[in-house]
Amino acid sequence: MAAVNIEIKAKCKHPEDIRKILKENKAFFKGTDIQKDTYFKVKNGRLKMREGNLEYSLVYYDREDISGPKRSDVIYYHPGKEDLVKQQLQKAIGTLIVVNKKREIYYIDNIKFHIDEVEQLGSFVEIEAIDRTGNIGAEKLYQQCQEYLLLFQIQDEDLITNSYSDMLMNKNLRIVEGTIKQAVEISKKIPELENPYEKVEYKKRLKDKMHLILIAYWNGKPAGFKVGYQINDNFYSWMSGVIPEYRRKKIAKELARSQQKWVEEKEIKLIKMKTRNKHKAMLQFALSNGFYITGLEKHNHPEENRILLDKEV
Repeated sequence: MAAVNIEIKAKCKHPEDIRKILKENKAFFKGTDIQKDTYFKVKNGRLKMREGNLEYSLVYYDREDISGPKRSDVIYYHPGKEDLVKQQLQKAIGTLIVVNKKREIYYIDNIKFHIDEVEQLGSFVEIEAIDRTGNIGAEKLYQQCQEYLLLFQIQDEDLITNSYSDMLMNKNLRIVEGTIKQAVEISKKIPELENPYEKVEYKKRLKDKMHLILIAYWNGKPAGFKVGYQINDNFYSWMSGVIPEYRRKKIAKELARSQQKWVEEKEIKLIKMKTRNKHKAMLQFALSNGFYITGLEKHNHPEENRILLDKEV
């Protein structure tokens, strides 16, 4: 079953106030569910197995990571509890992270409300305006979300951009500014970098330039890096990578987010990068992260051609 959702997720400092408002508006209380969400390692969107007494389903969804109302395209599959689909997925693609929570579920017409207590994260409220038939339309769904956003008096600073899984993973992830030595050491553990640059090349590139070296740690261990520097009025995102055992934990995405935030703070308007034609995963990541192809550097073999990309910030 497929559906279109417009969703809002926010920190909830006073769950009792949300319960009171829902009761005053004659919301139907479906019940309280103890849920275990197992997220799997996938390249696009999010795939999770939800195990609860009230809700039991395999859910794929692709959602914008923005604050406020956001669109989510969802596909549900409802296996029996004795089904082996979870074990099959764990063996085939692996588990990303597990989220445990207690969820109160309410409904008003096509709108679903959650009051959640999430292990390690705290209390949250969710608003989901759902179109299961295609007869409501996204514009109406956005309007419904905005109405309850105001009714619940949710503040902008309490809005959440990403999923509980991302929030839990970010508790394990730490990104800090680092050194050339650290970047070089990590680069040698990344197989795609066939002949990684030594310190002398980094020093040559970064000398007398405003630059940024980011190092990602996963549970205290070096997991990835990202290096860039200013060229004229632009920022060149030069070298980056994530060690294979730490991939599919959205580390590359968080490194890119941290780099872009730094670039914006420096009031630089354009990030430039390039990748080799053979590095398909890097090209796909760049395009999904908002870059556009702007040119091509030809080399002797097509797979060695460099694809040039830009992103306005």
